[in-house]
Amino acid sequence: MNILFENRYHTDNKMLSEYVHKVLCKKIYFMGAVFTPIAFIMVGITMMKKDYILAAVFGVCLFIFIFTILITPPLTIKQLKESNKRLFNGEDPEAVIQFGDNIKINQGTFSLTMEYNQILKIYELKHSYVLMFAKSSGIILDPTGFTIGDFSSFKEFVRAKIA
Repeated sequence: MNILFENRYHTDNKMLSEYVHKVLCKKIYFMGAVFTPIAFIMVGITMMKKDYILAAVFGVCLFIFIFTILITPPLTIKQLKESNKRLFNGEDPEAVIQFGDNIKINQGTFSLTMEYNQILKIYELKHSYVLMFAKSSGIILDPTGFTIGDFSSFKEFVRAKIA
């Protein structure tokens, strides 16, 4: 395989946190932003009408929405770290992602080859660049980690490949 681009990095907390907050938990934040104010308003309305049972129901819903928004991202980060720890026997091996005819990912003993047509969405974040190939799975790249090729050329290359 002729390697056109290569990205190497060690996963850091900034990249992982950004991936969880801006990609994986994006829908949770959206749903919370929609339903939390509705539940809050309904608590107020039912309290004014002195319907305390319904107010309690909406209050519990409000609590669940807020609790979910606050607890899901840290738990997701913890789960990702724990699964990486188990997968790599407590080590943090360098991730090597190579782009040529297809995408090859190597990290420790883990190896995966993918086709460009499997990429569903691209997220350009502050500390990372994410190629999503499933609803909750993606390839995280470090924009400063290119050892073959450069980031700006890579962005044009991958957008052309998935178009």
